[in-house]
Amino acid sequence: MIYDLGYWRVPLTNSDEHREIMRATYSNLKSKQREFALISSKLFIMKAESNPYETWLYVSAFTNETAREQNAKALARDPTAIMLRERWEPLILAGSFKAEVWREFAPDLWI
Repeated sequence: MIYDLGYWRVPLTNSDEHREIMRATYSNLKSKQREFALISSKLFIMKAESNPYETWLYVSAFTNETAREQNAKALARDPTAIMLRERWEPLILAGSFKAEVWREFAPDLWI
């Protein structure tokens, strides 16, 4: 399994609009799950009272690297995904988005 993780920060002033876009983004992904080659994708949010922003995280699972690459290509050509990303980018803190790819290790050790 391959896990694609992405995290970013959203100013609290953009919180409501950002949530709407994330709902629309995940609705689009869910409606085309096979095209996007996803096994699953989950969103997480962390709020800290002392920060003027929320930290968001997604974790998407793929069977292998080929499926992850298929997902990237599908996202790059899907008109809805492109439009939502264009609306999403100005809502996050500039430079806060980071992405990583993790490979599953030793599921027999999972608890």
